[in-house]
Amino acid sequence: MTTQPLLSVHNLTKHFPASGGGAVKAVDGVSFDVAPGETLALVGESGCGKTTTGRMLLRLAEPTGGEVHFDGINLLGLGRRALRQRRRQMQIVFQDPYSSLSPRLRVEDIIAEPLDVHGLCPTPAARRQRVVELLRLVGLDATHLRRHPFEFSGGQRQRIAIARALAPQPRLIVADEPVSALDVSIQSQVVNLMQDLQARFGIAYVFISHDLAVVRHIAHRVAVMYLGRLVELAETDALFTAPHHPYTQALLSAAPVPDPERRRSRIVLQGDVPNPANVPAGCHFHTRCPIAQALCRETVPPLREVHPGHSAACHLAAPFPIPTR
Repeated sequence: MTTQPLLSVHNLTKHFPASGGGAVKAVDGVSFDVAPGETLALVGESGCGKTTTGRMLLRLAEPTGGEVHFDGINLLGLGRRALRQRRRQMQIVFQDPYSSLSPRLRVEDIIAEPLDVHGLCPTPAARRQRVVELLRLVGLDATHLRRHPFEFSGGQRQRIAIARALAPQPRLIVADEPVSALDVSIQSQVVNLMQDLQARFGIAYVFISHDLAVVRHIAHRVAVMYLGRLVELAETDALFTAPHHPYTQALLSAAPVPDPERRRSRIVLQGDVPNPANVPAGCHFHTRCPIAQALCRETVPPLREVHPGHSAACHLAAPFPIPTR
């Protein structure tokens, strides 16, 4: 991997007007980089802002503020035509393969849509040849060309969605919970396919998920979100073995462990996630944090490096070994 990031996100925010006045801070000042060929996972509880962040990277949702630099160019400053040219290199795979594919189109036309939009195949023969090639890349074949999405299983549909994303030869794919709607037995097949494609074509992924087992398998680095903010960012092995933020520690303690000899002591967080339209002062997590102090209730902790390559937004940041019993 090169030192020059493919994607750089700086202070990205998305605020929605609240019904009673004020704003719902869905994403509140998020910053991270993604290197070419890297997988960065965004994890956290439902409603923490993961999907909104992913959609803003491609400007499928317009940010309230911040910057998104792709290959050195700020996407938020581009007009429609220039943005379309850049989108050829940035694609998305959605969560639900049952709703992300048009039921009225045949597989050939679904996969060829990006080719048509970007004018990548000059003749119908070249178009079909490219679609057949893409089907083979994802483990399907030419016999599927004339079929409709309803004729496929969930795993096959997600393979078709991945083939569509691959069509314009992107450098970055945002994968929004790409396996959460699939049977467990199929999830590993799709994750392994994505890894094989990454190794072959050097694609970078922003992999959005709440499944920590999948994240540990596929991600090079992990960014943990809570209530619209990043609370921890680290290489995958470092984050899973020595989390620095108490929220990350709680998340990992709840993840299933296949080895019964290494069962973790469950950390049960008290209370509910605060309303994003009325976030607490200071650290957003302090209302549920088991080690919160007065400083945490008054001052927002910055996301700072607490170990080489490992950042945490916690005033009391120190390694928190996950307890086992």
